[in-house]
Amino acid sequence: MTCSRRRALQLLGASAATAATAGCLGPGSLDSYALIGDQLDLSSIERPYLWPDPTAIDAVTRVDFTAEAKTASLSELFDTGSVTVRQWPLVGRDSWGTETKPRPTFLERDGTFYEVRIAEERHLERKRWHVAVERTDESPPDDATVARPPFDLSTQDERVLDAALDAVYAGNDGFLGDPEFDELQAVEFHHGIDAEASDLVPSPPFEFVEYEDQYFRPVAERRTVRVPEWTYTVNEIADTRVEFVEYAREAIVERDLNAAGLSEPAQGVVDDAIAEDPRRYEEGAPPSDGLADALNALGIAGDLQPIDDYEDRVDFRNVVAEYRDGVYRFDLIVTP
Repeated sequence: MTCSRRRALQLLGASAATAATAGCLGPGSLDSYALIGDQLDLSSIERPYLWPDPTAIDAVTRVDFTAEAKTASLSELFDTGSVTVRQWPLVGRDSWGTETKPRPTFLERDGTFYEVRIAEERHLERKRWHVAVERTDESPPDDATVARPPFDLSTQDERVLDAALDAVYAGNDGFLGDPEFDELQAVEFHHGIDAEASDLVPSPPFEFVEYEDQYFRPVAERRTVRVPEWTYTVNEIADTRVEFVEYAREAIVERDLNAAGLSEPAQGVVDDAIAEDPRRYEEGAPPSDGLADALNALGIAGDLQPIDDYEDRVDFRNVVAEYRDGVYRFDLIVTP
């Protein structure tokens, strides 16, 4: 049986939690600015750039789309050259300050390589049912209706309820203890889930759910949500792997720091960012001339706001650049 995220977290011991977070960058470990670099091997192109099986890309929903639905969209994409989908980020995106930016993304089909791009992006407002579970310390009354595994539900409703139980632990991030949320962590009935065929809406057929010796109250709500919709296009780029790797490398490598004319202080910043120990460069606000020079060469400076404009930590992720004799991926983490 597949171990769900909630079950894995419940089974996680203290030593495992320590090991899982070793080397992680938490806010307490950073100065205002942290530039981190690691060497990137582009002799072969793998995830997250190349997806031989795009159905493995998750939808931006708690309940993923079915493989059949994704396959139908892919068939349209390759047959017609474009497809419009909702909530399925076929083109990868990286954090970029308070926004995101698209990542070069490639698909492989029958030995031929393609580049997929976003032709148009929109957000639609839709009213959709949501289901959540709320933990309670109270034991149900004797006459209450309590659902227990195995749940007597349709396959679709089982997926929704299981996702709702998983969502209770979604903010745990590998640490022990009970996460706290300002609002219910709800599962959206997206366009791939038939709300009319569901027994969970408009009201669940049970008053409590018992799972792992805990009790939860089910909640069903109808909410207005913003749904991302993308139109993708594909272009054939190569029918051999050698040609593909050559093309992809040029698309992925955005910057050449060797040709950027870095000042000596900026070179020191970059050298520290890629050093084996601690493999990061950190400093407080405001950024020094050396850091500012390095961020300008990396294409980050133009989108970097004054640190007082940020309420929470922001990341500028995955700037790929040539430097000295290698290719490196750089991240800037800004912690106000």
